[in-house]
Amino acid sequence: MESQDDKLALLSDESNPFFSTPHFDGHPSVLIRGSRIGELTRQELAEVIQDAWLARASTRRATTWLQEHRLPH
Repeated sequence: MESQDDKLALLSDESNPFFSTPHFDGHPSVLIRGSRIGELTRQELAEVIQDAWLARASTRRATTWLQEHRLPH
C-alpha cells in the first residue's frame, strides 16, 4: 500500500480477503487470508503483489520496472 488512506480503503470492504492486525497499525501493510485467496482474480492478486513490491523497491528499480511494463507511475 502506498498510504494509510489506501490501506483503510482496502480494509473498509469486508467482502474482500484483506485484513490487518494491531501489529501493523501505522504501517501501510495489509494481510490476506490464505483460505480466501481464491476469491481474487489472477489480475487482482498480481496487482496487489506488484503494488507491494513497488512500495518497497528503490526508486530506480521501480521506475525501470514500470517503464519495462509500460505502467504509469
